[in-house]
Order: sequence, then structure tokens, then C-alpha cells
Amino acid sequence: LDTTTTTTTTNNNNNNIPNGRLLGHRDSVEQLRFSPVHTDELVSVSSDKTVKFWDVRQKKEVQSIPTHGENINVAWSPNGKTVCVGDKNDTLTFIDCTTMRAVKTASGKEVEVRHRKPISRKVFKETEVNEFAWDREKESEKFFVLTGDGKVQCNVWDETKHTIKNVHEFVAHTGGCYTIAFDPSEKKTHFAIGSADSLVSIWNIPVGYMCLRTVARHETPVRTVAFSHDGNFLASASEDDFIDICDPVSSKRVCEPIFVRAPMNALAWHPKTHALAYAGDQEDLNKRKREALNLDEDLDAKASRMEEEERGNAGGRGGASMEENDRDDNRRRRSGNIKPNVNKVQQVEGIVRLWIPKLVVDE
Repeated sequence: LDTTTTTTTTNNNNNNIPNGRLLGHRDSVEQLRFSPVHTDELVSVSSDKTVKFWDVRQKKEVQSIPTHGENINVAWSPNGKTVCVGDKNDTLTFIDCTTMRAVKTASGKEVEVRHRKPISRKVFKETEVNEFAWDREKESEKFFVLTGDGKVQCNVWDETKHTIKNVHEFVAHTGGCYTIAFDPSEKKTHFAIGSADSLVSIWNIPVGYMCLRTVARHETPVRTVAFSHDGNFLASASEDDFIDICDPVSSKRVCEPIFVRAPMNALAWHPKTHALAYAGDQEDLNKRKREALNLDEDLDAKASRMEEEERGNAGGRGGASMEENDRDDNRRRRSGNIKPNVNKVQQVEGIVRLWIPKLVVDE
């Protein structure tokens, strides 16, 4: 597991060029986020029980804050005033990023610098806490927490008292809710949740959090979801060997699946164009997938067997559902009989992989 953070820039040829390594964590870096208001400010959380803030321009750590547990998740409030950190003990720590203090420079000049500090903690008893997020309104008070029993807790964040209050919760999935993403566009009409039940649910914000559709093409727990900058694409990744990209309105695929060799942990769209970066494990995918699905045979062998069974039973039952057809299509592509259409999806190599999906036009 990597203890470093690498920053990259994209050149005119869409190649990712590493421009700095941020060293300081003593254990694996679990998650990182750029500030929504200061583009050169980055926060990272680690299992080493610290939260670190970085100046990307100077490529240096500007502040480290110790926490009580091994950190796994982090989120900025949309106005950039607060950072929330979640640890393995199901505790949320809120950090104020607005406090300033005076320091003296080497020349003796006194200047004010930002001095971030923890302001409150929220301990969840008998509740597994996964990802969390504010919605995308600039001064939002809405704070969502995903739990291991398939629920979404809707909280009100009080920026003055530095507290959250649970005002509502609803069951979103039959398995634990792992990851959440909001539509970052001006429309702000959708948010998506990925779950241990292998589904991605797409919710409508203006009508009171109504589930509109689900993406059922994954076969293992969904680890990460992400909207494109304009809200037109929704990417999702699980412990499967592909990344799915769909239209959040219809939930239909809009381009070829991106096939990968390891489970993906992170997806990130470019803030101005349709380019998707992703990163994941280095573990053997086939071994992990067989364990996750309780398989006792190779995936390709199973796909072939299932196709033979389908042909044998074709006359005895009705047609397959859309979800079954999608999953069968994944298996056929995985077996190598159907190769990804490189004319519709372009791959660019880099520190992380970058794909530029293009819409599939029906002929």
C-alpha cells in the first residue's frame, strides 16, 4: 500500500505528467480531496491516524492534524470552510479551515496563515459508517452519511455550533451503502449511491430523494461512483474487471465498458472535459472475484457454461431481463470474443489511467 501522494498535470496530448510527490504519511493513503475553493490545496487521510493538508504548488505539507483512529474517508464542505474525516471506529471528526494565526517569517515579518483545527467529533454507536458528503449547494446544511445497513442518514450541519443532527433516514439498498456522488453541474439534479449489493442507485434531488433507476451491470460490491463535470455521464466501479459509464437519466451505457485488471478504488472526472481517471488495487482480480462471488470455477469457463445452458433452455422459458442481458454481455466481452471498440473509447497512459469516452451513436 502506497504512503505517497502523486500530483499530475495533463499536457496538450492528454498525457498525464507527474509533477510532484507529496511525502509524509507513514501508512497507506486512503483518500484525498482537492479544496472546492482553493485549487492548490489538497487534503489526504491515512491509516497512520493523521490528516495532512498540502500546498500543491510548493509540493509541501502545510499542516498535519492527529486523529483518534485510522482514517479512511474525507470530504470538504462546498464552501471550503470545513473538512470531515471518518475513521475505522465509525467516528467523524470535523475540522475548521477558516481560523488564521500570525507567524513570523525568516525575515522577521509577521504574516497570517491558515491554522486548521478539529472543532467537533461525532461517534456513531452500533452503526457502520462508510462514505459521507455534503450536497453541492455552496452554503449547504445537508450532510449525508452512508451506513453499513443500507441506509442513508440525512443530517443538518450547523456551521455555527459545529454539530450535525439526524433529521431523516431512508433505506437505499439491501446491502451496505459504500459510496456516494452528487451531480456537480449547475443542474444538480441527481446523486448516486454504490452498494454492497452490486447495484448503483440513481436518485432525483428536486423531488425529495426519489430513486429513479438502478445500474445492475455489476456483479460485486460497488466501490466508487463519479459524475462528469456536466452531469451527463455517471461512472461506477466495483470488484469486477470493468468500469461502467452510463447516462444517469436512462441508466443505459453510453460507451464501451472500460476493462481493468484489478478492482478500482477511485474514479475522478476532469472538471472541464469528458476524461476519466481511475486507480485501484494491485491484487489478483480473478482470485478476489472468485472469493467475492463464491465461485469454484474460472470466470471464462463459467461464462461459456452459462451460454450453453442458455441455448439449451432457450425454448423452455421467456427472454432474459435487461440486467441479465447486460451481465451476459460483460461475460462475452471478458472472454475475448468481443473486443472493446477503440474507435469509441480512447486510452491514454499515465501515472493513473485516463480514458476519454465518446458517445455510442446508434446506427
